[in-house]
Amino acid sequence: MACNGLRCGSSFLLGLLSGMVTLVGIFWWVFQIPGWRLFHAGMALLYLGLYPALWCAGVALAKRGGCSCLISAPALWVALDYLKSHVGFLSFPWASLAHSQHDYPAILQIASFTGEYGVTFLIVLVNTAVAALLLYRGLGPALVVAVVLVGAVVFGKYQLTVPRAMKPYRVAVVQPCIWPGEQEQNGQADTLARLEGLTAKAAADSPQLVVWPETAVLNLPATPALGQRLNNLSEKQGVPLLVGASERVKFNDRPLRDPHENGLRSYNAAYLIRHGQPAPPPYRKNRLVPFGEYLPLEGIIPWPSWFAEAGFQTVPGLEMTLFDLDGEMRAGVLICWENLFPEMAREAAENGARILVNLINDGWFGKTPASRQHNAASVLRAVENGIPVIVASNCGPSQLIDAHGRIVASLADSFSPGILAAELTIGRQRTLYRRQGDLFAWVCLGIVPWLLIRFPNFRRSRKGWR
Repeated sequence: MACNGLRCGSSFLLGLLSGMVTLVGIFWWVFQIPGWRLFHAGMALLYLGLYPALWCAGVALAKRGGCSCLISAPALWVALDYLKSHVGFLSFPWASLAHSQHDYPAILQIASFTGEYGVTFLIVLVNTAVAALLLYRGLGPALVVAVVLVGAVVFGKYQLTVPRAMKPYRVAVVQPCIWPGEQEQNGQADTLARLEGLTAKAAADSPQLVVWPETAVLNLPATPALGQRLNNLSEKQGVPLLVGASERVKFNDRPLRDPHENGLRSYNAAYLIRHGQPAPPPYRKNRLVPFGEYLPLEGIIPWPSWFAEAGFQTVPGLEMTLFDLDGEMRAGVLICWENLFPEMAREAAENGARILVNLINDGWFGKTPASRQHNAASVLRAVENGIPVIVASNCGPSQLIDAHGRIVASLADSFSPGILAAELTIGRQRTLYRRQGDLFAWVCLGIVPWLLIRFPNFRRSRKGWR
């Protein structure tokens, strides 16, 4: 509505300003990250603000070209969202419009066909129809979109009630609440004792798997005594452990003692510990956090020390390793922000994972809404692939999510130690999204050239919103 009647340049600037204000409201917690400065925030705001700016300019262009904004506006938003998820180290699909519907499972069910991009499309479509109704008092577009919205809700409610053959699987999550620096300052003795005590309580519920969060332990591959201790814990409690482990912590702003000291490079990984069986290969985090776990384009771009210290060089894994649990049960692991990228969860599901485990350590963000924003993405991953998701968060909230995106169980206290145990149902549903991937997003991307082709066809017309 604000862009109505404006030229592309004015709409772009309005979108940039609006986007930056919105981003401040979403990401105010970013200053909790060690080493984050005001100029970092300014650069991030300018970059991420480009996406809503381009959308506003595109809407103005479509309207002046006589294109229907009911199609062009949501398609352009989806295209820009897809771009924001696939631009190398600049990718950052946090807090998408689809994530805003994490608490409305009926609406989310269309994601099993279209991925989260279909939910985003529907949100923008509804808002565009409301804008057209308020600007031009035309009921036609609003009625058509209302039918689409009602159809999506009815379909979603139907999906939530359809009985399917399910297999129960009981899991427990340990939430230790290890604050940044605690392991390095006091050693692992205190945190290991906390983890062992919580695991003993969790084992009382007879789970088939106990999950520890990201970087629950340090230096596991290089510390045989630690590995033996975890193996003994698995034997004593009679349950396998899925453990997040790392040799280094992310967002470490301390510089290397020697710029060529490669010994500090390490993996951020997950290990399956099961007494009496050889340890399978770990899952090593494939998608690392730029400037948090590695310096992007190192050797090409000479990053100045005032912008980023070279003290956190983690090596990415090369494949989506799955863990064999019980019988046909296989688990795929997503570490930290990997749950934001739909293609990673889809790859695990297509490779045979029947459950996804998201290991998170959002303690870096303090007592802020960041962790809850982060968890919203896991709800979409469950719906898209038709499989449950275990969210094992260091400081919470840890959650168990069923295959329809409903929160089965959640730890109410997000910033203190606790355990979460519940039964998930594992089915064999293979969603259309798992088969086709981001086909819907590619269709939306194909609409954008159509807008460019119509660029010379400028004519001022109110029909552009209809």
